[in-house]
Amino acid sequence: MLALLTMAVVACTGGGETADDGGQAAAPDTDAPRDATSASNYDPAILDDIGRNEDDRYRDGGFKPLEVYGFFGVEPGMTVVDLSTSGMYNAHILAQIVGPEGKVIATTTYRDISRRGSVERTQGILARRNISGVLSNVEIVATLEDIPDNSIDMLITVRNYHDLGPSEDRSAAVTRLLRVLKPGGILGAIDADSNKTDERDESVHRINEDMARREIEDGGFLFLGNSELLYNPQDTFDFDGRDPGDPIHRYYIQRWVLKFRKPPN
Repeated sequence: MLALLTMAVVACTGGGETADDGGQAAAPDTDAPRDATSASNYDPAILDDIGRNEDDRYRDGGFKPLEVYGFFGVEPGMTVVDLSTSGMYNAHILAQIVGPEGKVIATTTYRDISRRGSVERTQGILARRNISGVLSNVEIVATLEDIPDNSIDMLITVRNYHDLGPSEDRSAAVTRLLRVLKPGGILGAIDADSNKTDERDESVHRINEDMARREIEDGGFLFLGNSELLYNPQDTFDFDGRDPGDPIHRYYIQRWVLKFRKPPN
């Protein structure tokens, strides 16, 4: 049924990870192992929308968006937040999955205060991408504070968690994420993995999977599972993948994928 609904959405209609402007290092020779439970039922034509760019298509190979969103359980009709949407890579795909009966709310930042002009800049990105009209269900807001309590089915954060600050700041931010979700709503969290277990490694923009899971659980979320979809055994955790000389491009370094639920009561 999900596959049929999603195909219907695509037929009727037609984040974030920040895109870098530098050279693209070669993708790894071996893809990260795939989690069989995360196989997607979405129509792959979602990725062929005319408004998506060459960088998006390169990123697809490392992010496996349909499998990742399948693991999180994104469905037609949902209201989904794309936290700190940046170049709108995720929002562009999510908008097509939730379809015209659903909604994507894209925030311009993970912080509680946005930069001046950020909404207008992001609206410009949205307009450039929305060539075929599939993004008409996307709303741009400045921050999570612009979203009512208990109003969202799912919140997805891609490589933002380490940016939320040191441990005490991350703990406070988890409360912000919890607030906007409906009881029973889903948090899908992705970030670059680190082998440091005492604190985030901000020098390479990474954070340890087990530490992040523990903090988010301590903040009130129920852990539902993790996926190894974006693991990469070639990663050495000591670079961030932005430098053209790095051994693996940032779209292909090891990332953890964690799924949580807001308690129903």
